[in-house]
Amino acid sequence: MTVRTIAKIIAHSGQEAALKSLLLEIVELARENPDCQSFELLQGHANADEFVTLGHWQSDAAFQSHFRSGYMDEFMREIPDLVDHPPDIQWYTLMM
Repeated sequence: MTVRTIAKIIAHSGQEAALKSLLLEIVELARENPDCQSFELLQGHANADEFVTLGHWQSDAAFQSHFRSGYMDEFMREIPDLVDHPPDIQWYTLMM
């Protein structure tokens, strides 16, 4: 069962570069997971403070393994000073 994830993260004004740097690290680490089929980072055109990650995981267990990893724990500890509110993370089962 393939799982897709979408996370929306909005930086505090003036914190875009710091958040982007941290998110780029997460992308690299996520891509090292053998069950990660793809992981992308997008930055808004109209709002450069807005970032979105798109993940494609082999299974729900693969996504949960990523989400509960040490690097994600560290990420969640580091971002409170960089964001307006906690990331909005949603996951979906690919139907077709």
